[in-house]
Amino acid sequence: MELRQAHIIITGAGSGFGKAMALYFSSKGASVFALDINGTSLSKLKKEDKTVHTYTCDVSNNGDVEEVVDTLFQNHSGINVLINNAGIMKNAPLVNVLNRPDGRHSMALWDEVIQVNQNGVFYMARSFINNMIKKRNKGVVINMSSIAATGNAGQTAYSASKAAVEAMTKVWAKELGVFGIRSVAIAPGFMNTMGTHEALEKTMLDKWVSKTPLNRTGAIEEVILAAQFAIENDFYNGEVLGLNGGLVL
Repeated sequence: MELRQAHIIITGAGSGFGKAMALYFSSKGASVFALDINGTSLSKLKKEDKTVHTYTCDVSNNGDVEEVVDTLFQNHSGINVLINNAGIMKNAPLVNVLNRPDGRHSMALWDEVIQVNQNGVFYMARSFINNMIKKRNKGVVINMSSIAATGNAGQTAYSASKAAVEAMTKVWAKELGVFGIRSVAIAPGFMNTMGTHEALEKTMLDKWVSKTPLNRTGAIEEVILAAQFAIENDFYNGEVLGLNGGLVL
């Protein structure tokens, strides 16, 4: 698929990877539909590129997702790409012996991460694919995973959610190929983003950078190029594209 033929829904498009992808793909001639829970962020995005269509949407709320996605397919023809980018990173060990009287992993944190990172991807794909099949559109679902999907200490909920994303990606590739719909994932390592710096202390991030063969964090632009590859290569399906500089957890 050529970018100028792409009609792309991007979740979490108000900031970070999502915003950068929205602006880049729009500049390359794609039609972009930017979804985010933060209306203020979407307004700022709209000011930077008036051609981007913006919709407020909480991906962790299935009712919200169905309403927005159904509206998109009703009002716009040719939608053929979904980038499930929305996500949150929260860190906590399973048991923190220094936190008493109860050092167990927070149930509220677990529920929040799973609801956004795992259920949100499921809700979006469920509604998107249903509309794609009805419209007989061919295209691709791109799910943003993480190097943490293989298991990273201190990230029980986050790692679990991303491992689930990769599993769903492979299942959908097998189920949807008959409809001409591909399913792929992108798993970045440690990237130079605000989210990474907020989630990890500098000493911890420096440790991971020192273990990365390329001895640096990745750039947002490199993630965008990975997403572009996933859109343009019509035989790429059911795979997880690792983007980690050679780092293995």
